[in-house]
This record gives sequence, structure tokens and C-alpha cells, in this order.
Amino acid sequence: MDQKKLFCFPDLLGKDDLFNPLNQMFIQMACILVFSQLFYLLLKPSGQAGPVSQILAGIVLSPTVLSRIDKVQEFFLQRDSAQYYSFFSFLLRTSFMFLIGLEVDSDFMRRNFRRAAVITFSCFVSCSLICLCFLWLVLHLLKIEGDTFTFALVFLVTLSNTASPAVICSIADLKLHTSEIGRLAITCALFMEIATVVFYTVVVSVIARTVTEDLFLVVFLTGALILINKFLAPWLSRRSPAEKYLSKTETLIFFILVLVLSITIEALDINSAVSMFFVGLMFPRQGKSYRTLLQRLSYPIHEFVLPVYFGYIGFRFSLQTLLTANNFIVLVLTVILSLAGKFIGVFGACSYQKIPWKYWSFLSSILSMKGHVGLLLLDLNPDAKKWRGQIIHDLIVAALVITTLISGVIAAFLLRSRQRSFAQERTSLEFHETGEELRVLSCVYGLLHARGAISLVSALSGSSSPFTPLLLHLVPLPKKRKSELLYHEQDDGGGGGGKFNEDDEFATNEGLEINESIDSFSKDSKILIHQVKLVSQALNMHEEICNATEDLRVSIIFLPFHKHQRIDGKTTNDGEEIRQTNHKVLRHAPCSVGIYVDRNKTGFQQPHSFGSVQHVAALFFGGPDDREALSLCKWLINNSLIHLTVIQFVSENSKEENQIKNTMQENNDVFMEILGRDAEDDRIFLEDFYNRYVTTGRVGFIEKHVSNGSQMVTILREIGEMYSLYVVGKGQGDRSITVEMSDWEECPELGKVGDFLASSDLDVNASVLVVQRHRHSHTSLLGDY
Repeated sequence: MDQKKLFCFPDLLGKDDLFNPLNQMFIQMACILVFSQLFYLLLKPSGQAGPVSQILAGIVLSPTVLSRIDKVQEFFLQRDSAQYYSFFSFLLRTSFMFLIGLEVDSDFMRRNFRRAAVITFSCFVSCSLICLCFLWLVLHLLKIEGDTFTFALVFLVTLSNTASPAVICSIADLKLHTSEIGRLAITCALFMEIATVVFYTVVVSVIARTVTEDLFLVVFLTGALILINKFLAPWLSRRSPAEKYLSKTETLIFFILVLVLSITIEALDINSAVSMFFVGLMFPRQGKSYRTLLQRLSYPIHEFVLPVYFGYIGFRFSLQTLLTANNFIVLVLTVILSLAGKFIGVFGACSYQKIPWKYWSFLSSILSMKGHVGLLLLDLNPDAKKWRGQIIHDLIVAALVITTLISGVIAAFLLRSRQRSFAQERTSLEFHETGEELRVLSCVYGLLHARGAISLVSALSGSSSPFTPLLLHLVPLPKKRKSELLYHEQDDGGGGGGKFNEDDEFATNEGLEINESIDSFSKDSKILIHQVKLVSQALNMHEEICNATEDLRVSIIFLPFHKHQRIDGKTTNDGEEIRQTNHKVLRHAPCSVGIYVDRNKTGFQQPHSFGSVQHVAALFFGGPDDREALSLCKWLINNSLIHLTVIQFVSENSKEENQIKNTMQENNDVFMEILGRDAEDDRIFLEDFYNRYVTTGRVGFIEKHVSNGSQMVTILREIGEMYSLYVVGKGQGDRSITVEMSDWEECPELGKVGDFLASSDLDVNASVLVVQRHRHSHTSLLGDY
């Protein structure tokens, strides 16, 4: 293309210099964003995802609707505009496929590789059989005689492909991106997209007899860039240790390398989407480089690039050439076959793998979303396709668009009608098996809290079961600030030099030190801690924490205690705002909550760096909170650097206990009924725990007989120096052995025993973790213990 025309110099464009193809393309992108936002606001109450709104926006601007007007058509459909669209579509595709590789949950993909592969294979087989059965009818209706094999490949890809960008955006908008079914859908979509692109590319290369040359070169170049990133990413991170993120120049280096590789692959007439995905997937997940790329790319790509790309898909939609009977029959038949192929494939695979039936229809509908791979292969070297014409092009595009819209609407409807089925099922660890994924959210305000949170993560990660730790960096806004910052404004204030201006105002040193601690831990343990920053006013901080808990679907929240231990051993109050936030989270949290009292110098240390066995004690008095605390300890047992001992406290004075129970029964029959049920639950739970872990020698067990609160205090003082960490439930009820301990109570949010262990007056140097089980509706009668 001529450089003067590329840069749209007015001397070549004459009177149309204002509306040259480049300027017109940017205006069109702005129109797509405006219309897509309008449709999103209209369709949001019905639960529709973003891609549906964005494709509808493109259809409104397409030749089917507004562009049928002469003035609009003259503006939007100018000469030479296709070259600009093609180039910018290539840039958008390269950027979001690289980001998808960065963002994908690689651990989940590895754990569920077999399930996703079976679903992918089943869908591909079902679509292939349907394609073979109806291919003759489609060829007859469209009157295609030459190059039928290539058309058959494109028709097969049209039926079987899944657009992973559309699925990912839809899953995120439907708030299923952290759920099991949502991540499985994303994994299946990526597998289907990779499989269809690789299948088509290999078959075409074999026909062209270039498979041993071009494909080998693509694999070599992709592997070379992955290897370069392995060394380049940590090197750039070490160049500026005092900076929280890489500079914009350093960030640009990675994007230039990715762009060069993509252009080289596209020059070979091979699609580069798979290579870009693998480059992002294999990028080093620890360190400053990975964190910077996510921060710099996530917002613009999700808020601008993908909406424009989906809008461009809708803009290519046209029905003007498809109004004949044969073409319309083929269009309807293609849409029906696409939906049927995915439904049959998902049904067979889910039946074989015993996936709950409530997910079948949703999974098949969400995996029917198309538009990405189909258009890529349709545009690949169109001059070489003898059957290629405007009618065939419009037919395939229309089939992709209509199928995507229908499947998106069906998926949203199924989610709304079965919302309870897709909600988080377990809200307490007592019924959470250790073989299932444990998602933990640690809230921190500064470096001291982060070190304690990392120690807990290190202890819980000893098990071979799936474990996903998340760290929420809480930054309270000053009272004088009236408005919250947008996500992109939090991380880039627009200043020069590639530095983030928000760091000057919001916890610069704390954020940098937290990142360094996490990077050091990840490097030693190979455990990735996902970081999230939450900037909010202290008054509403608990609401944001609870909302984040629901979105991230975590099993337990760890909150920092509002006091910390100084070097001289004394405690310092970090602020009443932290304590108030903890109180509110305990009342409103949608899952279990743990408050961690960290004695960082003398208490529990990070197992990965400590090097010697630490002794942990779980104190069991009875009640749902103690069962929850002991359930959490099941993840500590498999850590070779932790030795767990369960200490059960039993009341000696049975008469006094019975007298208290009789008095309570006279005053509150409902309370007594719940207490009796809890006693039976305690017996069953403790018996099961004893048989599974104590009899096998993995856990120590001690039984202490106590008559009153004073004796309880004495015992706690005696064992105070024997353990580095105490795990205890918040509520022990109104049992006789803890009633008298209320005289020492300073922090009710820790419970009687937890408050006593955390007291600075007690000469105990161990850390304390106080656990409160999620308050179900039936336990609300008890109130706070």
C-alpha cells in the first residue's frame, strides 16, 4: 500500500480528506462502541452477555440495516477500506489471543485436560458425521462443482468451531469465570478452536505439499519466542527493582516480538492465532513482567479491542444476497446443524464422564458461539478457492452470526432459569473434600499482613489437591476523596516515563514490597498467588470484600488482626477501621472467615523457607466453628513441615453442664434443640476425623479434662510455648469451661479462647488463627457466640 495513502495525506485524497478510509475506520469503531454499550444497557436486565450486544451493534451498522441508506453506505463502505480493516483486524486478533494465553487458568486446564479433550473430540466427531450426512445437499443447493474438498473443510469448520474470545467474554459477563463449569467451558472452547485451526492448516498444507516446510518453521519460531520470553521476562524484572511495574518501553518490547512473529506466520498463509495463544500460555507466570502485561493489556483489550472485533463480525453480516429460497434453506440448515452437532457431542461426552446433567444444555449452547475461527479460515487466501463468491461469503458469515446470537441468548436464559444450580454449592469446609479445589482469599493492608498471609498459603499448599490462593490488597481511600477510581485509572495515571501515578498516592512502598514478597515465594515454591487490588472507602470496604468473595467463589477468607507484634514483643493497634471492617465481614461474609493473629517474629513461620518441622495445635471444644477450624486443618496434614496435634477439651463437671443445659432448655427450647444437634454432629465429625487421621499416625490427639474457666486458663498457659500456631473456632457456645473466660475478653470477634491466646498479657509467642464457619440460615438463631 502507498505510504501517503496509508497515512491519509490530504493532497492525495482531495475533497474527501476528512472522511478517508483510515479516519472513517476509527469513527466506525467509535460508533460500534457506542451502539454496543447502548445494546448492553438494554439487554443487561435479561442477563445477556457482552458479545451478543456487540454483534448486534455491528449488525445495526451493517449493510443490512443502517448502511442501506445511501449516505451511510457512502461513508462506511469506501474504496480501499478493506485493507485497513484487514490490517487492524489482524492487530486486534494478535493482541487478544496473546492476552487469552496470559489469563487462562493453566492449572485448571492441566487438571481437566482429559475432560476437555473428551468433550472436544466428541463434538468434533458429531459435527463431522453431520457434515458428511448433509454435505451433498448443501453442494446441490449452492450448485458448487469445483474444489468441493476445500469447501467441505470450511463447512466442517463452520459447524464444529467455537470462538474462544466470545466464550471467555460471555463467561466473564455471566460471572462464571471462577466456577467449575465456567472454566471447563473456556478450556473446551480453547481446545476446539486450536483443534479446528490446526486440522484445517495441516490438511491444506498437505494438499499444497508445504507441511514439512511451513509448519516446521511456524513451530520453530513459536518455540524460539517462548524460549526468549523465559529469559527476557526475569531479566527485565531485575533491571528496575525499585519500580512496581515495567516501563512502557519495556512492555512494548514484548508486544513487538509477538507482532513480528505473528506477521511472519501470516506471511506463510498460516493462521497465527494458535501460536499467539501458546506464546501467552507459556509466558513466565511469576514476577513483574507478567504482572505488568496483565495490567497494561487487560483493560484496553476487554473494553475496546474485543467489542470492536465482535462488532466488526456483526458489520460483515448481510442478508441481501441470501433472500433466495436455496440460500435461505442452507442458512437455516447450517444454524440448526451447528447447534445440533454441539448438543449431541456435549451430551455424549458428559454422559460418559458423568458430568451433572444440569450443565449439559448450558455447556452445549455456550460452546456453539462462533465468529472467530470461521472468519479467519474464510479470509485465508480467498483467491485460491474456486467456489468462493459473495453469496458463499455472506452465507457463512450470516450462519456464524446467527448461531452466536441464538446460542448466547439460550445460554443466558438457561443461567437465569437455573441460577441456583450454577451458584456456589459449598459454603463451609466441613463438607469440602480435600480432593476438591480449595480457593482461599487473603486480605492484606500492608507488608506485615502479606507475610502472614503467605505463611498460611505455604502451609495449606502442602497437599497435592487443587489449591488456588488469592491475595486481596486493601487500600482504604482517604475520607476527602469522593469518587472511586476506574480500574484503568488505578494503575496508570497517564504520566510519562512509564510510571504509575496512582502509586504516589495509594500505598507505593507497600504495593512494591508485597509484590516482591509474593514473587520471592512463587520462585521458591512454584505456587502462583493471584493478586487483586481493592481501592475503596473504609466504610464500604466490607461490602467490596464480600462481593469479591462471591465473584471469586472462595471457600474461606483470611482477615488480618487489627494489632501487630513489634520487635520488642509488644503489640500495636493498626487502627479501629481495620477492626470495624473485620466485624462487618464476619457478619456478612458469604463463606467461612478466619482472623489471623500473626506473631511474625516468634510465631508461625513460612514452611517453605523455615526448613524445620513446626508444631500446630487445633483446639476443639465443640460447635460448628470448631468443626470448621478442624476441617481447615485437613489441608495442613499433608505438609511434611507441619505436625498437627488435636487437643479436645472435655468438661469434668457433668452435673454442672447438665444444670446449665436444663436452664437453657427452660428458657429457649429452640436453642437447646440446635445445641443437641451440634453435640451429635461434633461426635460424628470427631469420630470420622479420628479414624481417618489419628489412627493412621498422621495427627496427634490429646484429651484434656477441664472443670472450669480458671483451669482452662492454666492449661492454655502451660501449652502456650509448645506450638507455633493455634487453630481454634470463634464460638465455643456457653459451655461451663469457657463461660468464666469472658472476664479476660477484649476482642469478641476472636471468641473467648482466641481472644485469650491473642492477648498481649498472656506470655504466648504463637500465632493464632480463629475460624468462623459461614453463618447458614439455621445457625443465625444462635447469633454471634
